[in-house]
Amino acid sequence: MKKTVIFLSAFLSVIALNAQNRQDALRYSQIFYEGSARSIAMGNAFTSIGGDLGVLSMNPAGTGIYKYSEFMFSPAISSAKSSTTYLGETNNNSYLKFYIPSVGYVNSLNKRGNTRRLNNINLSVAINRLNNFSSRMSASGTEALTSWLGAVAAGTGGYSYTELNIESSDDTYPYFESGASWRSVLAWNSNLLDLLPDSDEDYISATENISGLSIIPAGPLDQNYLRETKGGISEFIVNLSANIGDKLFLGGSVGIQSIQYSDYQRFGETAVNLADFDSQFKSFTHIYRLNATGAGINAKAGIIYLPVEGLRLGASIATPTYTSMTDEWDESIKSVFSDGYSQSIISPLGQYKYVVVSPARVNIGASFVFGSYGVISADYEFADYSSIKMKEGDSYDTGVFDQENILISDDFQLASNFRIGMEFRPSPLFSIRAGYSLYQSPERDFDQPISFLSAGVGFRGSRGFFADFGLQRRLGTSENFSLYNDYRTNVASPTGEMTKTGVRILTTIGFRF
Repeated sequence: MKKTVIFLSAFLSVIALNAQNRQDALRYSQIFYEGSARSIAMGNAFTSIGGDLGVLSMNPAGTGIYKYSEFMFSPAISSAKSSTTYLGETNNNSYLKFYIPSVGYVNSLNKRGNTRRLNNINLSVAINRLNNFSSRMSASGTEALTSWLGAVAAGTGGYSYTELNIESSDDTYPYFESGASWRSVLAWNSNLLDLLPDSDEDYISATENISGLSIIPAGPLDQNYLRETKGGISEFIVNLSANIGDKLFLGGSVGIQSIQYSDYQRFGETAVNLADFDSQFKSFTHIYRLNATGAGINAKAGIIYLPVEGLRLGASIATPTYTSMTDEWDESIKSVFSDGYSQSIISPLGQYKYVVVSPARVNIGASFVFGSYGVISADYEFADYSSIKMKEGDSYDTGVFDQENILISDDFQLASNFRIGMEFRPSPLFSIRAGYSLYQSPERDFDQPISFLSAGVGFRGSRGFFADFGLQRRLGTSENFSLYNDYRTNVASPTGEMTKTGVRILTTIGFRF
């Protein structure tokens, strides 16, 4: 079953929630581990394996495996791809990004002595990428029955034009106090909306004509849409772990998450035949920009146990992450008419602070090591996304997010994630790896998981040097989308379909000493 995402109009018009809703909270709560080249090649199934700083966010006991100090970093290239079909036209886009998803250092404090006692304590620090928001998609086509401006006109009904008027260059009343959506204010003041005869709160758009007592589409419109998102979630980890008798490994860590997210959306409509439009409409372009930043904190505890030779069992738990977010956004519109008139208006900068409490997370894993020849591993992870909470950013809570929290509880669910991986070592200096990971949808009505296939190789040199290479491919997922809400009786706004895929290539360089 495919959900339909409505871009642009999906944002609530109440100013306090202009850009904050449950989909934002979900975005900042989901984790898709990136890790190191070795871990990503093995599907990140490392809960019971350990020994890799790239997945320190998964199980803090993993660094207890180290009997040496290590420094590593992982440069990467990702390509997020999208293919959209809208109004009979297909658009393909890709977004290429170079970044460093993982860098870390472990200092092994060797405590030689009785193996039934504490063998060593390790202190580690790392920065790991937990989610990547980079994407680009576009859609275009010709539509004759509905329009974005028509939907704005219908949504503006009920607001007096006096509540929309911008009286001076520094007049912010219609944006922050009138209750009307910002795009209604922009469209009205750029002459893209007009009042219906004998009314001061019912509107017709510049893309519509009046025929008798009816409002009708004036003529076909070329529609075009572009959306680019950037940023991600990174976690800085301070970790302490212990090796007890080479059988039991314990660890704990504090994670500080940093969130950067930007969203750029541009939508335009252009008249195909200028003579069709009584308003002399020619074109308009609307731009929406959002920049969100946040910082959060959590704690994790984990264990790895070796009950018999070769078998490893691992488990970890992470507390909810308390993240303080700040959103800043603005909108602008440019109108052009065939008589030469044009107008450009930009809104003031909106800002809002709020808190997202993401769910606790549990990882369980088992692996078997075949001596020096290789390892197979499997992980199970779950997080209850219906427990996400949104709160006001101030010290008091006026209940502004009560309705959103109810919808979160109703719309989201406990999601189970599965990861499997293998590594084969034909020689002590060379390894071959493969993996698969599946992330269940956290949304009850959108039963479409996201899955990844991966593979890679590793090289171990003399004097502690090592290099790993990993390739991960996101398998295609599809969803329907609409660029504006339905507003005409018995005529639905056009919908499109978007398919997402992607490729990520990592190289990890490290030194052991």
